[in-house]
Amino acid sequence: MERPEAHNLIEKRKKLIKDFLAGEKIDFLGTLTSFLDEYFYTMFEKSVSARKMVISGNPFALIALGGYGRKEQCLHSDIDLLILFDKKVPMEVEAFIQELLYPLWDARFEVGYAVRNIKECTQMSFERFDILTTILDARFICGASLVYSSFMEKFRSRLSGKRLKNTLNYLLEHGENRLKNFGDSTYLVAPNLKSGFGGLRDYHTLLWYAKIKSNIKFRRDLEYYGFLSHFEYANLKDCLAYIWDIRNLLHHITRRKCDTLHFEYQTEMAKLLRHKNKTSQPDVELFLGELHGKMEFLKHLNQITFEDILSNCKTRKQVTTSRPTKTKGLIIKNRRLYFANTVAILQKPDLLLKIFLESGRSKIPLSIEAMRIVSEFRHLVDKKIKTDPRCIKIFKQTLTLSYWEFNVLTGMLSTGILEKFIPEFSAVVNKIQYNQYHLFPVDKHSIRCVQVINSFKKPGTTPITNLYAQVFKEIKNKNILLMAALLHDIGKSDPGKEHSKRGKKIAGPILDRFGFKPTEKEDILFLIQYHLLLAKSATRRDLFDEETAVSTAHAIDKIRLLRMLFLLTVADSKATGPKAWNDWTENLIKDLFLKTMGIIKTGELASKKAQGLIDKKKKEVLALSKESLEKEAIKTRLDSMSQRYLLYIPAKNILEHIDLYRNLGDRDFIWQISKKNNAKIRTVSICGRDKPGFFSKIAGIFFLNNIDIIASQAYSLGDSHILDVFKVKPPRDLIFEKEKWEKAEKDLICALDDDHFLDKALEKIPATLTVSSGKTPETNKVRIDNRASSFFTIIEVLTYDFPGLLFSVTNALYRNGLNVNVAMVGGKVDQVMDIFYVKDINNDQKILSDERLEQIKSSILNSLPQIYSKESRNEKN
Repeated sequence: MERPEAHNLIEKRKKLIKDFLAGEKIDFLGTLTSFLDEYFYTMFEKSVSARKMVISGNPFALIALGGYGRKEQCLHSDIDLLILFDKKVPMEVEAFIQELLYPLWDARFEVGYAVRNIKECTQMSFERFDILTTILDARFICGASLVYSSFMEKFRSRLSGKRLKNTLNYLLEHGENRLKNFGDSTYLVAPNLKSGFGGLRDYHTLLWYAKIKSNIKFRRDLEYYGFLSHFEYANLKDCLAYIWDIRNLLHHITRRKCDTLHFEYQTEMAKLLRHKNKTSQPDVELFLGELHGKMEFLKHLNQITFEDILSNCKTRKQVTTSRPTKTKGLIIKNRRLYFANTVAILQKPDLLLKIFLESGRSKIPLSIEAMRIVSEFRHLVDKKIKTDPRCIKIFKQTLTLSYWEFNVLTGMLSTGILEKFIPEFSAVVNKIQYNQYHLFPVDKHSIRCVQVINSFKKPGTTPITNLYAQVFKEIKNKNILLMAALLHDIGKSDPGKEHSKRGKKIAGPILDRFGFKPTEKEDILFLIQYHLLLAKSATRRDLFDEETAVSTAHAIDKIRLLRMLFLLTVADSKATGPKAWNDWTENLIKDLFLKTMGIIKTGELASKKAQGLIDKKKKEVLALSKESLEKEAIKTRLDSMSQRYLLYIPAKNILEHIDLYRNLGDRDFIWQISKKNNAKIRTVSICGRDKPGFFSKIAGIFFLNNIDIIASQAYSLGDSHILDVFKVKPPRDLIFEKEKWEKAEKDLICALDDDHFLDKALEKIPATLTVSSGKTPETNKVRIDNRASSFFTIIEVLTYDFPGLLFSVTNALYRNGLNVNVAMVGGKVDQVMDIFYVKDINNDQKILSDERLEQIKSSILNSLPQIYSKESRNEKN
């Protein structure tokens, strides 16, 4: 039976949550804390067990710990309690715990408790630092106040003694471990609101430090005792209120304690916040941008705390005297840069830029005091400073000194000086690109891109990193490349999709202001407008089609531009995040770069070089064959094969495929299934007669037998024979794998004989698809390119992945009289992009009729399921 005290607490909590969700301005954390306090007061007063313990000479104190002790009780936060006795812990305490906590546990509150006496609690506080920090947050609720005050006096006495330095060292180690375990939340699209850098733990660390050093009692004391300036404290209050609101809403959405703002919760969060959005930017991007700004400030506070802790932990041997730098007005003290005095800044505002250049050159970071001064004096960076050639030179030099290991540009960004010097950059500060593709906000991504390019200065440790270093060395004007890297995404300030063209327009006046020569400006604007060209061409076009490299060469035209565009492409992809950069992408971009370089250098097509490679490949295949009679037959077969096939396929595999062809006989197809090194992948090589819909029917048979396709390629073997190579996942039940392949083979025989055999598979294609992308999902898209290839119509299909996708699309192509000559099954992070090179089945030509192209496009779209978001489906239900 529910206790009336617990019932009263639950009802008041429900009302508080309702008011909070309705948008009423209330102190949610403090109010919920007071409700809990009231519950514990009442239960303590009515407790028979508590009365017995007090009467028998065992008074005790009920103490709030952790977040509850700080009066920061969020919706589903733990309630941590300490039941503290002076010396003896009586047996009756078990009955008291049942009276006090069972009603809360029954009501699904997460309550943790400890029962200790003063001696063991004091001892444990200095044996385990996680306990020490909870004691720093301890707050008396009710009971024997003398027990509480006696314990806190002993705790403070031991803390201020020889254990002080160890405690401060723990705070430093705790921060380093948090960064390793949870990451820098200001660099993550799915930040941890509590434990990541920029999360609430940064504020807690400052609070603990202030309690250790000055025994402050209230948050307001952070300003009174000089830990924060008035401006910083006001900003702290604003940031905490915002992040606590987000954390409470996250608890509400997940219905549990949760601190990581995962992708799938962000759109719902944006709706609950009810932001007044007067822009065309999605609500969720505005919300995440504001959140990242708040978390950036908390990270700044953490840096202040660490700097202060380090100065308090310094040994006697450390030099405390200052020494001048090569830059007049700047000094070095304790391995930190300081301004000699603030008067010098008023006289020479360019010191606000010079300090970052000095930092980059000497690899000495700015002190927190210097960071504060830069932030507070940044208004001095006026039009005169922004157009002063000396200041522009300082900034260009600083660009070359920003590395991931020593991040000068990030310091300029966090102090606001970067925005003052390039006001247009402010539009992308904390700008979120709302997808699972981009790891960093736009401003940090752009800075990361500069850092990656600077890393190419170092000699490589692998052939491909050696290539980056060599290409970088060959670039004469590095400033052009670095400036393009910094500004390549500045067009994302506008939510429109043509951010490259928009960026070119925004960057023009910046480059004029920076005094770039007309040819330099032209190069930078080209790099900004076409920074996606190499990546898109490499991943969406057939690199073994000579026209891919030719069209790329025509678009770029100059070797110096190709070199810079190549490194910008690599840096942009690396800075986007691991989902945008892998070995496959790296090799494709490298191959396209080398092929395009060859064409631009010679001014000719790559045919001669390609023919040389093909001749070499043929010799390798013949060398692998054993009998002389067999070699003649193989030579005849090789002469009939397509150049693309001979360029792409290794010699050993070509010989295996020729064996397949020779064993085909009168059959429609023959296949070979190989496991090779990766037991999780099967390679299915299928040689067959070039029947209409052959590729589509193979995809359909795999779908019918629950065999997932990972990648595929189609080749012509000449003489009306084709070879399709599929990478697939093996059947789920490996014990019966052989039987599964035998069934699939029989099904393919039936499908090739009966054009309606796969109708039952088509019925399994879903009509609708629900995706949990965290935002309004993208619609299905079909793009048709008739310019990139002289011989093929290229069709791009962009959709979300689902079982049977390849079959659904290729069946639509087949039903429209198209033959798939090349299939590139690939993907983005949150969606799938498949590319098909097709010809007309009847005349073996590309499709030129606009009417027919529209019909093909419509047919493919009709074959795909309608896309819905998980949130919209939930609303309908």
